Amino acid sequence: MSSLAARTLARSTRTALRQTRAPLASSSRLAQRSSLAPRQQTPYQTVRAFSASMLTKSDAMAAPAAPQEFDKEIVDMASYATNYKVTSDLAIDTARFVFLDTLGCGLKALEFPQCTKLLGPVVPGTTVPNGTRVPGTNYTLDPVLGAFNIGTIIRWLDFNDCWLAAEWGHPSDNLGAILAVADWVNRTNKAGGEKIAGGKIFTIKDVLEYMVKAHEIQGVMALENSFNKVGLDHVLLVKVASTSVVANMLGLSEAQTRDAISQAWVDGQSMRTYRHSPNTMSRKSWAAGDACQKA
Repeated sequence: MSSLAARTLARSTRTALRQTRAPLASSSRLAQRSSLAPRQQTPYQTVRAFSASMLTKSDAMAAPAAPQEFDKEIVDMASYATNYKVTSDLAIDTARFVFLDTLGCGLKALEFPQCTKLLGPVVPGTTVPNGTRVPGTNYTLDPVLGAFNIGTIIRWLDFNDCWLAAEWGHPSDNLGAILAVADWVNRTNKAGGEKIAGGKIFTIKDVLEYMVKAHEIQGVMALENSFNKVGLDHVLLVKVASTSVVANMLGLSEAQTRDAISQAWVDGQSMRTYRHSPNTMSRKSWAAGDACQKA
């Protein structure tokens, strides 16, 4: 090796050694400083660790949000259900025919075991004092389950009245909720127990007027709104219409009726899968009863 090469190699070796020692020295000085002086925290290090058990600094309640405006359609439905007086003799006569036809459809459905096996209390043998009676049976149920039972027999054969519009449907389905509530309220109030809706005793004329209102609410909504197009079952309209009139039957105020209708819309809606091949099943025959009990 020439002397020039030897000097170059030696210089490279010394440089490498200095570079190796420098980080070690820096680390040593950093360790000395950290042991003698307070550590300087970055903004990220000053954030408190998350804990599910952390207590808030104040137990004050959040200020309530400002009241929101109801959709005009909900306002109109609540006002109609609460305030409108049915004065048309033709409307009442029509409702009477629908009432008789609808009950006839329900009684005929009792001949089919596929229908009757769905009826009755959840726990066999249960009877609710002053409860809702299911026509053609010995069942006396709470009004919620009674609405399901009556709504199911009404719609089982699919013969009750049909309304064809942008959204087809069977407005007489609403009788499931209306008749269940009317019977339960009457029997309870006559028994002298809790006075429901101020002790109201419904007549058949009252039932017919509520049927007219339910038909109108469901029918008018169906004129220009097709829920089928977006895959929702038309019993959605039964739930909304029944809620509107049943709220009034139970003595709710107009404001409370708006709240109830809002809940009917917010509630998850049934998809109409069970009405179409290859998925068609018996649910299409009890879906209206389900809507009545939800209402």
